[in-house]
Amino acid sequence: MYLSRIKLDTDRYDTMRAIASPQILHASIEKCLNNDIKSRSLWRLDSLRENLYLLILSASPPCFDDFAKQYCIENESCETKPYAQIISGIKEGRHLQFRLKGNTVHSVTGEKGVRGKVLPHITEVHKKQWLVKKSAANGFAIADNSFELVEAGKQKFWRQSRQVEITYGVFEGVLEVKDATLFVKALTQGIGRAKAYGCGLITIMSVK
Repeated sequence: MYLSRIKLDTDRYDTMRAIASPQILHASIEKCLNNDIKSRSLWRLDSLRENLYLLILSASPPCFDDFAKQYCIENESCETKPYAQIISGIKEGRHLQFRLKGNTVHSVTGEKGVRGKVLPHITEVHKKQWLVKKSAANGFAIADNSFELVEAGKQKFWRQSRQVEITYGVFEGVLEVKDATLFVKALTQGIGRAKAYGCGLITIMSVK
């Protein structure tokens, strides 16, 4: 797998339109990837020092030629790195800094135990509890004081003739790997829902 990053030009109309509609951005990302690869990609928008970057985790290296012409500054280059080295360093007991944009929702059980509606978490406390509950199933542990909710919000956009609403939280902090196999699966397949719309990608780095 490959982790890629490219800076977006937020002065462009096309860029701001795509940011406002993850459906548009998702379609543009898919065009960057090899159509023969059947596995899904993960992506996320990150703000860093007043710049906006697109991150993509994909099975093949993306080709940003057409994408850059539409959404980036002229002659903007991208960074693409093999993901194997990061995965090979995952071991139980290791502490890592992380960043995750998650679709912070929960299912409400209906009559006779049937899963009912999927509803968003609203408060910071419940959003953080969402991640704590996700952690065990994804091979890691986090203490309440080891991570923060650094951004929260929701996006509404149209997909075909239906309006979609995505509620999200962006988390940063330090985690401990408990099950390397499960955690590698989380790194490569994402966490939670709305992965096609910029949620689920968890990125890591060594603790400073």
